[in-house]
Amino acid sequence: MLGASTVIQLELDPPLDMKALKNFAISTFDRSTIKHLPPSLERLEISYSRALQRFVLPNNFNISRVTIIKTHLSWVELQRNDAIQMLSIVLSKLQHVPSTLKNLKNLTNIKLQQSFIHQLNLDLLQWFPGLLSLELMQNRIRTIKSTLNGGQQRKLESLNLRHNQLRIINLEVLSPLGWFKYVDLSHNKIELLVGRFSSDRLVAIILSHNRLKALDFCQWKPIPSLHSISLDTNELTRVPNCMHHLSNLSYICFSNNKLAIVNMDVFGEMDNLTNLDLTGNHISSITFREEKYPKRLKELNLSENKIECNNPHEMPFCPLDIEFQPSSPDSAWKRNNNTLQRQLTITTG
Repeated sequence: MLGASTVIQLELDPPLDMKALKNFAISTFDRSTIKHLPPSLERLEISYSRALQRFVLPNNFNISRVTIIKTHLSWVELQRNDAIQMLSIVLSKLQHVPSTLKNLKNLTNIKLQQSFIHQLNLDLLQWFPGLLSLELMQNRIRTIKSTLNGGQQRKLESLNLRHNQLRIINLEVLSPLGWFKYVDLSHNKIELLVGRFSSDRLVAIILSHNRLKALDFCQWKPIPSLHSISLDTNELTRVPNCMHHLSNLSYICFSNNKLAIVNMDVFGEMDNLTNLDLTGNHISSITFREEKYPKRLKELNLSENKIECNNPHEMPFCPLDIEFQPSSPDSAWKRNNNTLQRQLTITTG
């Protein structure tokens, strides 16, 4: 019950259907608190309330959105509630995804950010037929698991797991990753990405700021929907094998890796590739062959490549060798009819 000494700061912010509670000085939010709120409330925000440790959402609380920011929340009970569509808990003491989350079957957006969650089971996706986004950024997630298969597929928008502690991703047992349009696994500690993978939905995947030393896509089925992949700031020493399995990519970022020599043959079957970023590698040589090259490439960024000189005392700088090899003595490239060179902007320096 709310006593006379209880401190609650209620702030009525526009729109009028939202109530903001700041400096909430009660350790538990439950039915006894809710009865003091207006019945027409649709959105609730609790923020900067370090006293709050327990949150109970009753089944008769007709509210569509709950946001809880910067509390000591460590225990959550979510009773069956069909009204809730968005749940956001940021800066809490949560160590697990609440098991009672499945009682909110109409959730479309879930955010559990900047907490202490250490494991994610993607089986939770089966609980929410209308889910669009799942965000668990800045936690301590080390493992992802799932028993779901293609027969249980959902059409999802975004999965954001950046800034966690993932090391190994076995795609073989993570089919649900292919159900999202956008997947962000950046700023983890990923050293190994393995296993068969397929998707008819994935549009963009971000794997930047990890520890990948090698990667190949040979076990990936062709993904026509995939248009963008970011692998910047890893430790790759060569371009991944089987890039042709991602033939519809329009943007690829390999910046800030350890690539040294790049043969553009590996991108030769990628007719939609327009932008290739190779900034900040150790590339000394790029070779285009007339027989096999990305036909629509427009931007090639080779800036800030750290080229080691064989004879540093003989040359003031080490040139980057960009070669266009004609297919025959009388080919179009040999006759200076090189459409690629005319359309391509190469950035160096």
